[in-house]
Amino acid sequence: MTFEEMVQRTSPYLLCWIDLAMTPKKLTDIGQLRRIKRLADKDFPVPHSEYTKQKLAPIQDFLQSRTGDWAMLEEMTNLQVLEFPKRTPPGVIDDFSFLPKLKNLYRLSLRFTSFTDCSLLSGLTQLKDLALPARKKLIHTEVLDTLSCKIYTDEPTYRDDSFPQYKVVPAQEIPVPASGVFAIRFLEYGRKSFVSSEITQEVLDELSKLIRGGKIDSLLLSLNENGEEDFFTMDIEEGWAAPTFNIWDENGDPVYFQPINEKYQSVEEDAPVEIGGQTPVPKRFALDDLALAAECAIYFAKTGQLSPTVQWAEFSE
Repeated sequence: MTFEEMVQRTSPYLLCWIDLAMTPKKLTDIGQLRRIKRLADKDFPVPHSEYTKQKLAPIQDFLQSRTGDWAMLEEMTNLQVLEFPKRTPPGVIDDFSFLPKLKNLYRLSLRFTSFTDCSLLSGLTQLKDLALPARKKLIHTEVLDTLSCKIYTDEPTYRDDSFPQYKVVPAQEIPVPASGVFAIRFLEYGRKSFVSSEITQEVLDELSKLIRGGKIDSLLLSLNENGEEDFFTMDIEEGWAAPTFNIWDENGDPVYFQPINEKYQSVEEDAPVEIGGQTPVPKRFALDDLALAAECAIYFAKTGQLSPTVQWAEFSE
């Protein structure tokens, strides 16, 4: 197979990754692949960056299909470090048959991928550090006992049998106020903040657009001008949003509400987004639809209530 043919059938993400790893040099022939020793997390192409868009533009059809071919990795026989990052887009890599060829690997991270078959690791005797998805997702795990390396599996933060109890609270639809009337008195996102009369329909339209496009990573809406007391927050990352409405009951105890994602019945799978950038949230209580997330935020801004388009879970101490 010629170099050109191999490039044509290779995952565009892999091509970008190689390009970043080789900078300032450029990949021009297959032989150069054997010189690459590291494909590290920090160099993986950010899915929505301008750089990645420009690099992927000539082969956009391959990207759209999400059926990338990673066989080119078999040529990188001197590869020592291979780390797929948390931001690996779902469906970008499903075939790991290249692994047995990478005999020189000493660090391998497949933690955030769909990897399952541990039999592919049996010949990787140089491994020192190995990170994998949760053990219950793996098959042929007996192979792991034959490896003399540190092994980390991405076990879920929460367990179904010990997760806090909650109540399902269907939100009640209420009339949306007339245009220009808003329930919130404080809005903050990015480095911008708005108080009272500064909150306009134009501001909310821009906020909705930013949420839908995943262009902001957090926001706060409050019914109080100081941004305190009853407030609604949302963290956004990798196409996921974690909306949370925080209140205090008559005893002064905190109560919070999160949306119920009906696609997930278990809490034993963490969403890519974290509340406040540090608290894991199960996919069960996060949204993988940013348009719906934007709708929830704007509905709260106008009414001070939870959107009736989803069910909500109520948690209290």
